[in-house]
Amino acid sequence: MLFHSPEPNESSVPFYVGDEHGRQRLREVAVGRWHNHVTDRFKQHTQWTHGPISATRASSHIQLPQELTSIADPSSVSLILFASDKETRQVLDILDSQFPRAAKLGIVGSQTPFLNGRDYTLLGPNIHTNGVVGVAFSTHTCVPRVAHTGLEAVSNVLRIERCKGNVVLELEQGDAAHLLIAALRKQRGTERVDSRLFARVTSAQGESRVFQVTGGNPAKGGIALDTLRDLSPGQNIQFMMQSASENRAISTSHNPRVCFGVSSDHGFTCPE
Repeated sequence: MLFHSPEPNESSVPFYVGDEHGRQRLREVAVGRWHNHVTDRFKQHTQWTHGPISATRASSHIQLPQELTSIADPSSVSLILFASDKETRQVLDILDSQFPRAAKLGIVGSQTPFLNGRDYTLLGPNIHTNGVVGVAFSTHTCVPRVAHTGLEAVSNVLRIERCKGNVVLELEQGDAAHLLIAALRKQRGTERVDSRLFARVTSAQGESRVFQVTGGNPAKGGIALDTLRDLSPGQNIQFMMQSASENRAISTSHNPRVCFGVSSDHGFTCPE
């Protein structure tokens, strides 16, 4: 049985293509046969012109469903997954023509006559006995976004004024160590699962990374971060701690993004 979900969203479009869209049936005895219309359609290339041509850009008698024709930018489709009965070639031809940049990956389903009397079973809002069901994925299907769910800010966002290597020496309101100590004093009495400290460093381009604070020197005012990257003046920094809410569940959303909840000792990219 093949399953077809009819609910499209911004990044994936489910579709069904069957006989009602103009797909023709091969004869049951079809060894070595080919669709006449498929071979005849290349007659349009008998009058050759200068420049390359592509068989996948030739015309087709199949009309794609509205779900696919309504995609504003066909070049944004990067992958098409589908399941089909035994006659896939005609649909692949039109998919190649409409979405030449997309990779196509599919399977031929098992026949189901002994289960329900149908040659094939494709499930959706209706039950189809033939055709192709699939999903077209756009290039923006997976936008990585990091959610550091177990970290809570213990300071405001501050600008780095002076630093050396991975050591923050001075912030806009004073030396880094004393500002961190003052921020921690305000957090007394709050529930914490441990005392590890982290720092979120944001570049001028908006890229953020979170690093563990590995040490500090109140006498000199410096704070060392667990990173091999050199820090730069003008970057923003915000100190964080782990809290009892570290294991709280990440809320689900229909927003077409893949969210990774991260809370580790190592740095990780955290785009806004």
